[in-house]
Amino acid sequence: MKVGIIGCGFIGSELAYFMDKSKDFQLIGMNDIDKNKVYGLIKNLKGNNPKFMDIDELIKKSDLIVESATKNIVKDILSNKNLDKKNKRLLIMSTGGLIGSLKLLNNIKNCEILLPSGAIAGLDAIKSVSGKIKSLNLATTKPVKGLEGAPYILKNKIVLSDITGKRTVFKGNLSDAVGGFPQNINVAAALFLASKFDNIKVKIIADKNAKYNTHEIEAIGDFGVITIKTQNLPSKNPKTSYLALLSAVQMIKSLKNNVKIGS
Repeated sequence: MKVGIIGCGFIGSELAYFMDKSKDFQLIGMNDIDKNKVYGLIKNLKGNNPKFMDIDELIKKSDLIVESATKNIVKDILSNKNLDKKNKRLLIMSTGGLIGSLKLLNNIKNCEILLPSGAIAGLDAIKSVSGKIKSLNLATTKPVKGLEGAPYILKNKIVLSDITGKRTVFKGNLSDAVGGFPQNINVAAALFLASKFDNIKVKIIADKNAKYNTHEIEAIGDFGVITIKTQNLPSKNPKTSYLALLSAVQMIKSLKNNVKIGS
């Protein structure tokens, strides 16, 4: 399977190394706004010899396109003329980018869209009760460093260094959370796409002493109550949970598995 990766940060780089060791995948192309990242990564690969490609060429030549850049690129990928073809797959890590591109997503008829569960668990259960949910809440607690540079933090002049314990820095709806914390809140977008519930309540907490990125989900309906809690160690990128990478690797591995677990 020929693979192209868009975005060569922590997740994109680690997926490139995974592809480099796999006999089932051939990494043929990579793209990043910083070309030096791509060329530096290519030098470290041993089993594959991918090329820097523009996005059009990468999508055209790849069987599996992996987006691991930012939510801002998702719209361009979904609208690319080379994407919606049979036997193509697109794996999206920046699920927050889908919230403003749902029409484009729904118009995709041939390309298979893959959305890893990322930094949370329990999306199978949430999908199973879609349409029966009466309330859905997400509380995300992050170390202070994981929230640095977020547009909402900057706009509201929140001084993270002044936080001595825990502080709720945001309470609101999904749309505002995705816009205000684009590198932190892919979890909320994945939750919406699984639940199809329009009134998700999001709370974001900064914790100076936190060791983990913690996500707590509560769904209530006629089915009862679903409570999900994950505590993830940050990756080398403090804005990204290590579990998000592992989730992507597992989804890619499953493409070659004939036994599927979960929906």
